[in-house]
Amino acid sequence: MVRYAEVALNLSWESETLVYEIPDNLKNLKAGMRVLVELNGVRKEGVVTEIHSNEPNYKTKPILKQIDFEEVVTKEQLDLAYWMKDKYLSSLGESLFLMVPKGRKIQKKKYEDTHIAIDKLHKLNPEQSLALSSIQKSEQHTHLLFGITGSGKTEVYIHLMYEVLSQESGTVIYLVPEISLTFPTIQRIEAIFPGQVAVLHSYLKTQERFQNYLDLLNGKKRICIGTRSAVFAPVRDLKLVIIDEEHDSSYKEHSSPRYHARQIAVKRIMDNKGKLVLGSATPSVEIFHLAKQGKVGLQKLSKRANIHSKLPEIIVKENESQLISGDLQFKIADRLKKKEQIIILLNRRGYNPFIYNKNTKEFVQCPNCSTTLCYHKESIVRCHLCGYRTNLQKIKNEIGQEIDLLGVGTQKLEETLLESFPQARIERLDQDSTKNKEITKQALEKLESGEIDILTGTQMISKGLDFANVTLVGIINANHGLGIPDFRSTERTYALLSQVSGRAGRAEKRGEVVLQSSDPSHPVIQMAMEQNYESYFDWEINFRKELGYPPFQRLVRLVFRSKMDDKAAKQAVAYSDLIRSHSKYDPKTISLLGPAPCSFFKIDSNFRYHILLKSNDISLVRDLLSNIKDFFKKDNNCYVEYDFDPLDLV
Repeated sequence: MVRYAEVALNLSWESETLVYEIPDNLKNLKAGMRVLVELNGVRKEGVVTEIHSNEPNYKTKPILKQIDFEEVVTKEQLDLAYWMKDKYLSSLGESLFLMVPKGRKIQKKKYEDTHIAIDKLHKLNPEQSLALSSIQKSEQHTHLLFGITGSGKTEVYIHLMYEVLSQESGTVIYLVPEISLTFPTIQRIEAIFPGQVAVLHSYLKTQERFQNYLDLLNGKKRICIGTRSAVFAPVRDLKLVIIDEEHDSSYKEHSSPRYHARQIAVKRIMDNKGKLVLGSATPSVEIFHLAKQGKVGLQKLSKRANIHSKLPEIIVKENESQLISGDLQFKIADRLKKKEQIIILLNRRGYNPFIYNKNTKEFVQCPNCSTTLCYHKESIVRCHLCGYRTNLQKIKNEIGQEIDLLGVGTQKLEETLLESFPQARIERLDQDSTKNKEITKQALEKLESGEIDILTGTQMISKGLDFANVTLVGIINANHGLGIPDFRSTERTYALLSQVSGRAGRAEKRGEVVLQSSDPSHPVIQMAMEQNYESYFDWEINFRKELGYPPFQRLVRLVFRSKMDDKAAKQAVAYSDLIRSHSKYDPKTISLLGPAPCSFFKIDSNFRYHILLKSNDISLVRDLLSNIKDFFKKDNNCYVEYDFDPLDLV
């Protein structure tokens, strides 16, 4: 009897699977294994979703090769991929290939004996103990652990892990926004649960990552730590998911399917009857709103875990003509004299963010994007959207010598600090300086050992750093980000200012923050100075309610992008006309805005238009779009992005 396999490929098309014939020599092939097949003359990797003997009504091609000899996709993962396909209007293959890392099974390795080093567990303070017991005893599946910076949320996480690992079965997924900034935490967890931790992230070598994946799949390890995609880890009997810094935008995927790790975690926890713990000092507005309504559990940590530590004092100063104000320079010199450490944040990469053409009185733009080019050291000019790169002399040859380099980025800040404090040991952490992730790890080790006096960089230095000798934080151009045409811009700015301020004074020495702003009276700057998230939330929630933005209405964004402007525009108009004329569209329940050009109208030579749909019931929008997607006449020169609950609208 001839056997056939349903194979899902990593392609964005409507067909869930393609049918291939199974050669006689592949007798052990099962669903959940990867295979090599041919499609349109090209060899492609696929995942077998089903095996049957139903001959299709067309000639089938044979499977070329069996890649795996044991299942690498679990039944739960396969069911999850089908659920994601419908939830995010993606293909089955796109969802499945998010879950399976590349690689092949390697030789068997020895596993160390597993135990729990109970003596390394820290005793919790009364607030932490109350939060822990409340989560443990509650029947709610999702909890927000809302704690100020330095309140000891990680210790609560570890005690929750201990509860799971002390049982015979049960597994844990611990998500973090940036793996390279959490090495100290990972080392601590590995010390308490030796032999039980597998780390999944893109910086690992292919084989190492795949081996870690198999260790989780086969139950050799029970704790998975990783960034966004680790939420798909093939663990069985999932009892606990922790999402640290749950407000962070890195938990949202920006390619199809455009999922949020929190939504995947909720689905998995519901299926496994486990618990989801979301931790943050500055929770997302939507989650805090749900917590205030009692729809998710709310546990608060209002004091710093170190009884000698208090929140830092924040001073707001208006920008001066010089990059680093006189007050901040004085305070830096004072801390250096005391052998204390300093963090200086400027959330702009490069040396000069703007290149100004004096002849045309315009900023020089990227040839591929509707954004300005940024000047970097050594005469390099870059676009931070598409990666375009050229040199300054080439630009001068094209437009003339009359140019000005304007604005300040982290490279210039680093240079200014070196000039002002030549004896100080200064390190910069941003996307340009940390392409090799070992550099980040080394920099943090040097900061901990006292080999760095001043750490400067972009928003990445605002996350998770916990060093007792950091007593001063400086924030340059604090209002950067408030002018972005996006309803979440104030939320992102408030979170960034609060998070980086929280790096100061985390032990006995009192911390201080100097916040430089061009508009010190702006409400967000003032509320960041007060360090009161709940007052910010009360202010922000009124604005959201008035304009019908989340959490009061859900959003779906469609982006039409094409190398040809007219193609993208026509497809956006045609789609919006289809929506308005569809029987499932009711303007009383679904609001339609657009089409309109995106704020970043052109990225990487693609012209972009978008449509925004708002509704109290997102299932109505999903049902409407699912119907339209089936018969919408797509232009092959235009790609349509479906983004449910978008985090930005630019």
